[in-house]
Amino acid sequence: MLIQFSEDELFNRPFSDLHKKQILALMDRPQSEIDTSDIPEITELPPGTVRGRFYRGPTVRLNEELRQYFADRSSREGVPFNDLVIETLSKAVASSERRP
Repeated sequence: MLIQFSEDELFNRPFSDLHKKQILALMDRPQSEIDTSDIPEITELPPGTVRGRFYRGPTVRLNEELRQYFADRSSREGVPFNDLVIETLSKAVASSERRP
């Protein structure tokens, strides 16, 4: 049974108890039991599609002390934060590779 909801129904009011039960029932079903036959399979990307357009690569998280250090130095030197971190890491890697 296909149930359709308007955007207003989905986003501008809380779910009813019935809707909550339906969602929980779907969550408990294995993927193999969910009928997706009405969704067309994508066999080729439309012209002009750019794959990975918004992918930024892996995220590196700095501890607060390092983040503050690079933020202060970036501000002082007028160099973009990311460029400063990359330059510093590149120098560290080059230096470690020169050691025997």
